[in-house]
Amino acid sequence: MLENRRKNFFEELKREFIHLADALGLKEAKVEVKASPLKPEDAIGAVKRQDYVLLKGKEKLLEATVMGCRGQAFTSAQGDFKGTLEEVLSFDLENDFQRAVYVAVLNAIALYAGKTEKTVHCRNEGPELCAQKAADYFKGKYGNPRILMVGYQPALAEALNNAGFSLTVLDLDSDNIGKNKNGVLIQNGRENLSEHIASCDVIFATGSTICNATIDNFYNTGKPLVFFGTTGAGAAALLGIERFCPESMA
Repeated sequence: MLENRRKNFFEELKREFIHLADALGLKEAKVEVKASPLKPEDAIGAVKRQDYVLLKGKEKLLEATVMGCRGQAFTSAQGDFKGTLEEVLSFDLENDFQRAVYVAVLNAIALYAGKTEKTVHCRNEGPELCAQKAADYFKGKYGNPRILMVGYQPALAEALNNAGFSLTVLDLDSDNIGKNKNGVLIQNGRENLSEHIASCDVIFATGSTICNATIDNFYNTGKPLVFFGTTGAGAAALLGIERFCPESMA
């Protein structure tokens, strides 16, 4: 069943991306794409708190530039890519690096096409301002939901917990799993997923679930799905998924 969901997500995403490239007349064009890992200070700037995963060095932002537009993807993959859009569209998406490049390029193209905006990670005070808006977003859209947060983002998790939401946080980082951080217990993202999904009202997932292919578990569950961050910008726009990322930049 999970495999079927995985195929549905990536097949739908590929179909929509190819359709967009055709509509723009870019599929056959010799578009040059370059994706390079950004240093933490370039990606997030000067922030007050030091517990963001970007500052730990375990994950990085890959940035693609296409037709003068920038798109990013949050990933543990390393490396550069330079080629054409057609080459990117032909990726089989079987590893984290291919998926990260594909997603970053998709975000840049979606920005170019006017399908999405704010595809560049917020900086400096941006993460804290984003967190301050999270509680109002969920209250306004969902009332008082039970939130399943997939991917620990410290400022967002702390803000939602402090606002009194029923919050379950899942993560894949062994340094986080089983620990209580800022009043939030972080649970293993590989265990008891069916139970966690069944007991929530809304899934609040990092867009990097696309890059690591864990999106399989959370797409088409029957529960509302909301991406947070820049990584899911293009996929959210093309597949009609909600996205919360108020402080990111165009």
